[in-house]
Amino acid sequence: MTEKLYYTDAYRDEFECKVMNLYTDDKYIYVETDRTAFFPEGGGQTSDRGFLGEAYVENVQIVDGKILHFVENNEENVKKLQNSTILKGKIDMKKRFSDMQQHSGEHIFSGIVHKLYGYNNVGFHLGSEVVTLDFDGVLNEEDICKVESLVNEAIWRNLEIRILYPSDEELKAITYRSKIEIEGQVRIVEIDGVDTCACCAPHVKRTGEIGLIEVVNFEKYKGGTRVSILCGERALKDIRHKLNENRKVSVITKAKQSETAEAVERLMKEKDRLEFDLVGANREILFSKAETISDDKRIIVFDRKLQGKLLTEFTEAIKNKATDFVACFCGENGSYRYCIASRTVDLHPLARALNIAFNGKGGGRGEMLQGSLTGAEEDIRAFLDSITL
Repeated sequence: MTEKLYYTDAYRDEFECKVMNLYTDDKYIYVETDRTAFFPEGGGQTSDRGFLGEAYVENVQIVDGKILHFVENNEENVKKLQNSTILKGKIDMKKRFSDMQQHSGEHIFSGIVHKLYGYNNVGFHLGSEVVTLDFDGVLNEEDICKVESLVNEAIWRNLEIRILYPSDEELKAITYRSKIEIEGQVRIVEIDGVDTCACCAPHVKRTGEIGLIEVVNFEKYKGGTRVSILCGERALKDIRHKLNENRKVSVITKAKQSETAEAVERLMKEKDRLEFDLVGANREILFSKAETISDDKRIIVFDRKLQGKLLTEFTEAIKNKATDFVACFCGENGSYRYCIASRTVDLHPLARALNIAFNGKGGGRGEMLQGSLTGAEEDIRAFLDSITL
């Protein structure tokens, strides 16, 4: 049985150990040691990373009751591990501390949600970018803001986070949160007045080490609510990034940083108005152009002004000028939307051949087909001019 040093000291980043067993497959060497400070994946939290000797540990898992360190299987690593009687372990403490900040922050958030609304955290994932919490009840924006404020207040109070290993009798007297049935010794993480929860992961000693918490998103999920949060350094970096982006918007819109949303809204309305006017102007230009197009067997038009509904409207307007078909294209850089119409020809074989030749997709019914494709204008024209109907 491997001694779990991460339980006795969550801040321990170096240790010595002996190799008990090595297991291998084509990808990894699985190293079992007599003791480890590496936290194995569990409870929604990914494992620690770091080094055993000079070999990099990519992952740590509990497999059949054994804690196994995943090391890339190559000749160099095999020699390093086989020839070492004592290995020095080194934890990536930056990742470990960030994980502890996120996980401790999740406990506070989930504990307060449970106290206020009675909802349970039924899903938790501590990812490399964001932490997600799934609750079995619906939380609205007002609820989320209230919880976020209370969580940060609990952080600023710098409460102690205690780890308890109660006996079976002591456990009966403790009310605690848990997502699963637990066998054997139950490990309790307790934050006075905030949360009591069964948990296997390392945590910070006091809530003040979390720094702050930020809710970055929430949405309805499986009849409840999924909340995405960031804690500590992750939250600070995210807030800095958003503030920097807001400063850029402020400069572009010439608005105060506290009034950028209003400025952007004004710009969007002006953009919509200009686009509406542009569509109207393009419609006049295109239908003037339609009048100048002479009758022909096949009419092929490429025009960037054929945006949106104008593509089908223009095609319809000139459809009767072609004895075979009219094919209109809108786009640039080899990427086009198309509309093909005919009074006399079944267009489906033509569309299938066109899509195959130019990696396209689309279809339709009756006398008009629409789709998209990629290719050079001259190649598309040559293909349509030469195809046999």
